[in-house]
Amino acid sequence: MIHKKSMTIVAFLLLILALGMTSLFAGDESRIGTAAGSELLVPVGGRDLAMGGADLANTQGLDAIYWNPAGFAQMRFNAGAQFSTMTIFNDINVNYAAIGVKAGRFGSFGASIKVFDFGDIPYTTNEDWDGASGRTFSPSFFIAGLTYSRMLTDAILVGVTGKLINESIPRASASAFAFDIGLQYHGLGQINGLNLGLVVRNIGSNMTYSGSALLVRSLNDLGIADFRDRPTASNQLPATVELGLSYNRSINEQNNLIVAGIFQNNNFENDQYKFGVEYNYNQLVFLRGGYLYTQKTDSKDVLYRFTAGLGLHYNVGGTDLTFDYAFRDSQYFDGNNLFSLTIGF
Repeated sequence: MIHKKSMTIVAFLLLILALGMTSLFAGDESRIGTAAGSELLVPVGGRDLAMGGADLANTQGLDAIYWNPAGFAQMRFNAGAQFSTMTIFNDINVNYAAIGVKAGRFGSFGASIKVFDFGDIPYTTNEDWDGASGRTFSPSFFIAGLTYSRMLTDAILVGVTGKLINESIPRASASAFAFDIGLQYHGLGQINGLNLGLVVRNIGSNMTYSGSALLVRSLNDLGIADFRDRPTASNQLPATVELGLSYNRSINEQNNLIVAGIFQNNNFENDQYKFGVEYNYNQLVFLRGGYLYTQKTDSKDVLYRFTAGLGLHYNVGGTDLTFDYAFRDSQYFDGNNLFSLTIGF
């Protein structure tokens, strides 16, 4: 059996490590916009998005696979599935599915996939700039992940997600591997309801496009036509280090309130603060809200600012059903509406 004091030391060392890493992943204004795999930052899961992504310390179950894999170990049921869909802008849809199972003392195991639907885009070439041929194509973007999470003690949870990121267009594609590593510490400072969350996300390989679309026809030294590969840029993934606190307050037997906040250090963006709140009535109805503040950024350059949403939870004949809705405002596009359904057995 792992001694609780030892686990406290482990958690403290991990926290110090994360704080030290903020200098490594510090936001650099001159590098904004140069990251690859930006689809990694598109959120899923209605509950946590409605809270502005601020509840790293208290997120749990299938919702936690994206936000903090450590919380996945606290899935309320033995097996479950989650599905969500959201339109972000210009009719681009993001569809997500995740499944998870508990394996007793071995921990919890999950799998997830996030797929982007861009619709049909006119196929244009140097000879057909206007797409008069009527041909279309649809880019293929997906992220597939495997998650493992375990409760080391009643207070300390850890989790990791390995992800494959793939982007594909006609005759060219790119892929990368990345990891999310998360920690939750419940009862921080021996204060019941005060929790700490830490997650390092999108640490992995660079993305580089390759394929026949990048071949260029040219003449070699002998004047013979040949094809040469045109090199492309190799860019890093948008890594983040996120550290947050939440306070879970039980007002009475039927009313509960969670207040949460995080600091998010971005590799390719200015750093951010996120704040969220959730009111829960009798584990049946949930009302949520969130706010995002980006440092050193003019208001006209901030795309997303606040979120809101609600949740409904009900158990039908031993089947756990949760419906979540989240709204995220967008300064220059229509707001995002995310719908998610979680089923537990």
